[in-house]
Amino acid sequence: MKKRIQAIRAEVDAAESVIERHMAYVGLFRIILQHASIVLAEIVTMGRRNRGDNSTAQPPIANLLAPSDGTLVSTLCDLSILAENELFQGISRPLWKVHSDERPCWRLLEPTDSRTVERLLSRFVSHRNDGLEGHGLLGENDTEAESDCIGLLLDALSAVLPNIADSGDSFYMTLPDGAAYSIKTLRPYSGHLICYRSIRRVATGKCMVVAQIEKGPFGRQEISYEIDDPFDSIRYGAGQKYEITKTYFDDWSPFILFPGRLTAEFTGREGELEELADWANDTDSRACMLYGDGGMGKTTLAVEFVHRLLDGSLRSNYRPEVITFYTAKKTRWGINGLEIIRLSEVGIADVATLIPRALDGQPLDKTWFSKDAEQVIQKLSNYLVTEWGITRDTHLLVIDNTETMASNAEEVKILARQLRELSRRVGRVLLTSRRREAIEAHQIEIKKLSEIDSVKFLRARAAVLNRRPILDAGDRTLIKYSNNLGNKPLVLEVFVGALGEHGIGLENAFQRVQRMHSQDLGEFLYADAWQRISTSMQHLLLLMTRVSEIHDDTLLKLCCAQTGVAVVAAYEALEESRGIAQISTFENDTQILFSPEFLKFCGGRTINVDGTDVPTSNSVDKVRTRYNEFLRSRAAKISDRIDRAYRHALARAAYTAYREGRDEDCAVFYELAVGADNNNGWLFDRYAVFLSAKYPARRAEALDWAKKATQLIPSDADAWFTRGIIEGRERHVTDALISLARAMSLGKAKHLCLLQMASAHMRDTPPNKALARATLAESRASEPKHDPLLWKYRAEADSLERGL
Repeated sequence: MKKRIQAIRAEVDAAESVIERHMAYVGLFRIILQHASIVLAEIVTMGRRNRGDNSTAQPPIANLLAPSDGTLVSTLCDLSILAENELFQGISRPLWKVHSDERPCWRLLEPTDSRTVERLLSRFVSHRNDGLEGHGLLGENDTEAESDCIGLLLDALSAVLPNIADSGDSFYMTLPDGAAYSIKTLRPYSGHLICYRSIRRVATGKCMVVAQIEKGPFGRQEISYEIDDPFDSIRYGAGQKYEITKTYFDDWSPFILFPGRLTAEFTGREGELEELADWANDTDSRACMLYGDGGMGKTTLAVEFVHRLLDGSLRSNYRPEVITFYTAKKTRWGINGLEIIRLSEVGIADVATLIPRALDGQPLDKTWFSKDAEQVIQKLSNYLVTEWGITRDTHLLVIDNTETMASNAEEVKILARQLRELSRRVGRVLLTSRRREAIEAHQIEIKKLSEIDSVKFLRARAAVLNRRPILDAGDRTLIKYSNNLGNKPLVLEVFVGALGEHGIGLENAFQRVQRMHSQDLGEFLYADAWQRISTSMQHLLLLMTRVSEIHDDTLLKLCCAQTGVAVVAAYEALEESRGIAQISTFENDTQILFSPEFLKFCGGRTINVDGTDVPTSNSVDKVRTRYNEFLRSRAAKISDRIDRAYRHALARAAYTAYREGRDEDCAVFYELAVGADNNNGWLFDRYAVFLSAKYPARRAEALDWAKKATQLIPSDADAWFTRGIIEGRERHVTDALISLARAMSLGKAKHLCLLQMASAHMRDTPPNKALARATLAESRASEPKHDPLLWKYRAEADSLERGL
């Protein structure tokens, strides 16, 4: 940049007209002042962002939005001090260094002035204001002194004047640590510098720069362009002020602390806007929640809704006298990837303390910060009524990204209680969240745009930013790209931005966005939700995404069994974080379809549980194998004498696994089966037999299932027989004798029941051998003459007799 100004200055020095030279020097002075100030402002902001600093001592950003030369001088000096303290040591010294040399520029000073750059800047502005360009009168100009002044400024401010990149279309700075920093606000055009006229915030995180491109010393070209907000205005709550705004209604001029529209090209969402209007008219409803996946445009919709109330394009009887906006947003995703815009944690207490600061413009005393959130809400309610006459019915609060205010189930409960108190005492609340908060609120789910609305959005944004590839493309082409990008407003916006001003082509832009997808879009969409859920739930989700991108109810249950997560808890987690998966039910069959972004987010990710990185490949293979066995066994014919036990596909899978000696798989399928067919007493009986035989340590659990079986099928002899056997083995001798007698009365073979009674007597404390011998003898006497399983009975009876 310095070389470009030196080249222009040389051309100006050679010009014949004194007036032209004077005007050109003023222009160069303005360009130097602007670029130095903007660079310092961006660097200070960057440093604070990296530290997570939300200090109330803000950089004087407002002075840069519609700059005047005089304001810029004081702003430059203030910013140099801030930069000195934060990053650039020695940067401010050239401004106040006293010079003793003789040079033409000092002729611009008054005799009593110190020979410093700071005084020279101020005097240059004074001379400019006294002349025609400052609305004064024509007079003589010392153009030699003015040219020398430009030279001195280039030397004094060289450390903060940016360099032009080799492409000629961007600026960069080399920071003291050697890192390169790209300047966001100002840019050169093919090596030509600009003089900007204004920086206007057109949306949260977006600004429009109106400027002129210098075409040599005596030419210019008008230009405007949109940029990401480089000053992190979203981060700084302190210093915000309520303003009176006019509306379509003559007698309605509310006091608002609210951002401008987030897009001038708002598209679709007519149904959601109508539902919001219905909520606004229902003044008995204290809260409304817009919830849905990240990137769906919840914040944009909430802000658009309020602006349509104000301008009358959306008619409503509700006309609040005060409107407050607060965002808890921590990250944003755009053409520059994932950016962190807030590191500190915020909560409802921060909302409550923002309001009086913005109303009074004064720091709050410590009583506001020594109370818990609910006490602060009560204090705020009293303050608003007594000091301002603001009641809960005349105040609308829009609270954005509430999902970042709670990180676990307990915090969610606390947040819900605080939001309820806020809506009861301070005002009606419209909140946005990626999570379906468990609060008393009218809930509106925000889904992806329709294909038609996606195309409209792309064309509208392309018209503003002059993206010819989109404007020239047909609807079918744009629908294809919209669908591939998920019809999400955020991703579509980045797609438009990825085309660049010179248009790199739709496919190249799409590929660029896809690469950004895989890098950090998942972090933006799911990082908050991921941090909120438990380790066991993280394990489950990672396992599920490894196993398959689509799950039915059985596959989910197999994954839950592998990770030890309750199925109900799994469904609650999936329902809460809507962007993770789509859950649908058809004819009682549930299907879970994971979103492509979440699959990418989970790809390669592991967590450590008890010293092991999970999910392991072994666990993935085990679930897949079991599911394949389930599918193979689903239609298998069961030859067991109790077919009714195996009427469910999961039960048939358990039966097949048992027959094939896969006891671990059998146990898993039985566990799933009894949950799926939970009124099947015959199944409970078979499960009890299996547990008792294969897992002696779980015999008490087997007895519970046996008891449930007799409750469901009280006339079934086999169920009572199973129960009696297990009760005997658990040394509940009296209960065993009763159950076995009941089985015998219902038709169970007498010799089998008496054998188990004898066995129960042997397990008594102490063993009742006399009764055992007598009962065994009675059993042998009653054995049938023809029974294909008589050999099995005799083997067990002989074993018992040897024990006696």
